[in-house]
Parts: sequence; structure tokens; C-alpha cells
Amino acid sequence: METAYQKWEKRRQERTAGHRTAARRRGTSVALGPREKRRLAQLAVCIALFLAVFIGKGVFPGRIAEVREAVLTVIHTDADFQAAFSDLGRSVSKGEPILDTLGELWVEVFGAGAGLEAAGRIPVDSPLVLSQAAFLSGFPVRQAAANHWLGIEEELAPAAVPAEPKMEEAPAVEPAVVHVDYTGPALPDNATMDRYNLEALGVTETVTPALGWVSSDFGWREHPVDGGEKFHNGVDLAVNNGTDVLAFASGTVDYIGDSPVYGLYLQITHAGGLKSFYAHCSQLLVQQGQTVAAGERVAQSGDTGNATGPHLHFELKLNGVLLNPLYYIETS
Repeated sequence: METAYQKWEKRRQERTAGHRTAARRRGTSVALGPREKRRLAQLAVCIALFLAVFIGKGVFPGRIAEVREAVLTVIHTDADFQAAFSDLGRSVSKGEPILDTLGELWVEVFGAGAGLEAAGRIPVDSPLVLSQAAFLSGFPVRQAAANHWLGIEEELAPAAVPAEPKMEEAPAVEPAVVHVDYTGPALPDNATMDRYNLEALGVTETVTPALGWVSSDFGWREHPVDGGEKFHNGVDLAVNNGTDVLAFASGTVDYIGDSPVYGLYLQITHAGGLKSFYAHCSQLLVQQGQTVAAGERVAQSGDTGNATGPHLHFELKLNGVLLNPLYYIETS
């Protein structure tokens, strides 16, 4: 048989259970007391500190005991953990970047750590302080705080000195005239052994008139027919009879002719006062005054005139001065 006290206690428990059920149905939560709130905040802080210890373990594996002491010291400080995590909730609800929000939380919670370090209770080179700096280094706007904790005065980075541009070496410019030392007999007044570049010659493109071997050079020689020393005004290129003779450069046919000495011949005037002369031809393929292009057929080789065999006699004159044609053509 139940006593009066037992009946009263049973009715009290039924009323309490009913109130809790009604509260759950209305969606209301049970309010936490100050002590429970502080424990919940400390639990969250411990999670964050665990991450700091984890980072420190990877960087400072031999100083875990020191980290543990520093962590306990920070936990027992008067940091306002509840306010810090309330700010975290508001920042997340506003959609602010999560990394920036965590950075703010770290500053607010572990700001006490900076104070302890400044007071000498945590060494300046402790893993906790260093891990704070390592964490904050990921947040450029809070790098100043990390430097302050470590006692680093922020200095302006020296302005980058632009590297001096490398001066590319200019390509060697060929002189207009290359002096050639000549030790043979004195040259006629209208002849030179010096070599001119194309620009000095006044042309941009040249072509070998006939590819053959040199049977007689430019300069003094014993004449093969008449005998005696005579100056040879050009070069003799030994080629087969009927070989195409090509214009050395573009220009205009100055004249054509036939003589006992040169046989069938022609001369072309080029730009800049340059003239080219072709002799001992078997046939001429152009007329006086005709314009020709560089490499165009103008004649065929032969042995007409005073010749010992088929060849092309080729001369070059610049403003009336005889040049050595071998500087400007190819030979076999």
C-alpha cells in the first residue's frame, strides 16, 4: 500500500515529465546554466587547441610537453570563449568566408596567449606561439598580429630593382669596302683588288652567270694566244659550248656586239653604276635596251673571237673601275 509521500512523489514526477513533453512539442529548448555554457565553450576551445597541438607536433615533435603546459595555461585564462564563439556563429550566418572567420576566432580565443607570452608565462619561441604565427600567416590581414606576437618588426620590402635589359649584340655589319692586300705587279689605274659588298655595288641580288671552273684569273697573266704579260680584265669560266649565260643582276642591256677579240658580247647596266660584261658567246638572246631580271638567260657560251676553247669571259665594273668577279660568283 502506497504511503502519502510515495503518492505525492509519483504525482510530482508525472507533472515534470508532462512539462518536458509539452516543451518538446512546442519546440522550446532547455536553457543551459552558466556552468554548462562555460563547459561547452571550453570543449570547443579544446578542439581548436587540439588542432594547434597537432600542428605543433608535426613541426616541433620534441616539445609536446611544453605545448600541453601552454594549452592548460590558456584554458584557465579569462578569455571570453562564449563571446568568441557567438561571433563565429554570426559570421557564418552572414556568409563570410570560413577561413577569415576561423582566423578571427583564433585571434579572439588565443589573444590571451599573446598576453601570457608578453607576461613571460609562455616562452616567445613556444610551439603554441609559433603555431599561432603559422596559422595566421595564412591570413594576410592578420600577419601583423603574428609578427607582433613573435616580436618581428614589419619592414617594408625593398623596391624591386628592374633587371637591366640585356643588350643584344648587333649583327656584324660588313664594311662597304674590304681592302685586300695585293703584292703583285702594279694594277692599272682603272682596276682594284678591293672587295665591295652588295650595298656598295648598288644591287640586292646577284646570280652566277655560268657555273664553271676558272681557266684564267683576274689580274696580270701571260696571254694564252698573243703571249706576253697582259692584264686580264675579268675571269674566264670554262663551260661547255651552248651553256646558258645568265644576267648577273637585274638591269638594262647597254649594248651588244661582235668583235675579233671578244666574239659575240653584251654589256648590262645595273643600278649604282655597276656594269657586267659577257664575251665569247655563241649566241645572244637579248637586244640593246632590253630590261632583264637577275638570273634571266641573256646568251649561250661559245668560243667566238680570240679564244682557245669554249668559255665565258665575265667582267664587272663599278663606275669605270674593274673589280675581281671571283668575289661575287660561285665556281666549280
